[in-house]
Amino acid sequence: GDLLDFVIGAMFIALPSFWVVALGWTGLKLGSLMSGLRTATNKAEEAGGKGAGHAISVIKGEL
Repeated sequence: GDLLDFVIGAMFIALPSFWVVALGWTGLKLGSLMSGLRTATNKAEEAGGKGAGHAISVIKGEL
């Protein structure tokens, strides 16, 4: 009786709660990681834009 109540409680309350918390924590960590990657690549993106603009001006002969 008591053992079965414990197992059922763990199956339908404790384990799903742990699962939801674990997935939420993972999502927050991945969001933070993606934000960091976006910030870290801003300078490379700007440099690529400048390089493309320079290449276009050279091709057009505006240098």
